[in-house]
Amino acid sequence: MQEFFPAFAFVAAYFIAGRIGYSAQAIYWATGAAMIGVILQLAWMRLRRRKIEKKHWLTALLILVFGSITLVVKNPMIIKWKVSITYLVFACGLLGAQWLGSINPIREMLGSAFDMPDVLWRRLNTAWALFFVLMAILNLIVAYNFSESFWVGFKLWGSLGGTFLFMAAQIYLLRGYLKQEEPPRE
Repeated sequence: MQEFFPAFAFVAAYFIAGRIGYSAQAIYWATGAAMIGVILQLAWMRLRRRKIEKKHWLTALLILVFGSITLVVKNPMIIKWKVSITYLVFACGLLGAQWLGSINPIREMLGSAFDMPDVLWRRLNTAWALFFVLMAILNLIVAYNFSESFWVGFKLWGSLGGTFLFMAAQIYLLRGYLKQEEPPRE
């Protein structure tokens, strides 16, 4: 759950700021909370001696850069664009690693759980990249066509919900390739 701490901090701060009379500035309070949240997330991971992966550093960098710009220029569209840019960077990273570096990032993450032929790993990697592109587009559609509070709700429930549903569908479709645990030796 710590993966989503900055997003939860963002949404909580947005709705709390709105409830206590800071509706017009809620997006900026939320942005600051996400920035603090991502710093706390990295500190917590470091204290727990957990590996801070590239995706964590990238997410932190994007939150801090786009968050700072949002707060300085007072334009909420910048933080809204950060979400789509993050998705697109992940999509490009997945495809670039597969096509240019002959590394399959999804296989690197899930290879210990699934035993599949290379062609399925490539398809799964591509499916995740396309999912991230779809989420980037969806985020922009919501950001430009709906209210700010709807976008904030979508950022949490739509993005996380969509990701969990996509993961569940992948697990269901690939269940036949799950590695079987070996029985304990006597």
